[in-house]
Amino acid sequence: MRKRIILALLGLYLLYLGVGLALVYFGVNERVVFFPGFSIKHKKPDQSGFSPDGPLLHYLPDGSAVRRRIVPLGAGRVVQPDTLRRPDDSLSCFVQETGLRFRFPRHAFGPEPAEYPAADKMLVVSDIEGNFKGLQLLLQGSGVINQQARWTFGQGHLVFVGDMFDRGLQVTECLWLLYKLEAEAAQAGGKVHFLLGNHEVMNLTGHYRYLRRKYRVNADSLRVPYEQWYTADTELGRWLRTKNVVERIGPTLFVHGGLSPEVAALRLPLTQLNALTRRSLDAPDTTGLSPAEKLARNPELSPDWYRGLAQEKAPAAHVAAVLRQYGATRMVIAHTPVEEITPLYAGQVVAIDLPHQEHTVKGFMQALWIEGGKLSVVDDKGRKQGL
Repeated sequence: MRKRIILALLGLYLLYLGVGLALVYFGVNERVVFFPGFSIKHKKPDQSGFSPDGPLLHYLPDGSAVRRRIVPLGAGRVVQPDTLRRPDDSLSCFVQETGLRFRFPRHAFGPEPAEYPAADKMLVVSDIEGNFKGLQLLLQGSGVINQQARWTFGQGHLVFVGDMFDRGLQVTECLWLLYKLEAEAAQAGGKVHFLLGNHEVMNLTGHYRYLRRKYRVNADSLRVPYEQWYTADTELGRWLRTKNVVERIGPTLFVHGGLSPEVAALRLPLTQLNALTRRSLDAPDTTGLSPAEKLARNPELSPDWYRGLAQEKAPAAHVAAVLRQYGATRMVIAHTPVEEITPLYAGQVVAIDLPHQEHTVKGFMQALWIEGGKLSVVDDKGRKQGL
């Protein structure tokens, strides 16, 4: 009987793989997951090109800033460079895919705290990867923003657990939206948390293998190499360099990849762990880094890359020890794709890297919702289902 059950399960698994691979091959689905942490994606020729983008904002030594953007003009597009001489000069961003245009001022920012008291309600999402349509759908449907992309979440917290860069075509626009919402949330007593994922770190440290063709074409048109889009003399570059790789909000740790035993063994407070990663961002490759800084950039063990928790390779004792070490009862991770939001290690770890692009094409979005200490899955209609 047991053998029959095993054979039946194996048959179902092989059927799932066969159908999944066929759907990927014909472009119906983007990815088929073999097991947590390993999937195959359909690689289509990248035909993206010159299209609306920006603004890029580069500061000059006198404090003024050069703004460059690509905007629609009639049936075409035009490059618009100009100079902003006053700190209160506002910015605007146009999203071609959704037709949304939003205006916002620049605001002051600095290194983020690593720990926060518990919030009454939190929307937690990751791995948007330049998918503005899906992000807007989710934020509007869950009550975080209105149709004009204004913050409507009151004292709630929006937690982005890394990977806004690469793969998608509205990376710049997504970044500016969260930049704008950060200031609006603060005014309302809420908070936007933007954690660095491995793709943020890659783009800030000169690794562009997932970059879409559009950005190289736009960079040529703007006469600004892509390598200079997020340097420390740009508004978004400065903003990103204030962000953390791990934060604790109430009893919950948030980190893009996970905390490996090697990183935990450093016994660093979260503030120092974040500072370690930020220091490594502008270091040339790994030359001259301390052993701890090299660990912060290690593509298998660093907080933005580690997959051992999502794949349940780390011992349960390690998970319990890390949570104890940082005064938490659970950890939310991203980075490793899952088909649905998945509790691991008896609920001590929650994996949230959903296939958002596929979901957007199908007309829906989902994310993690935390309210009153309870976890739910929320969709773009605001409907919640407990985990």
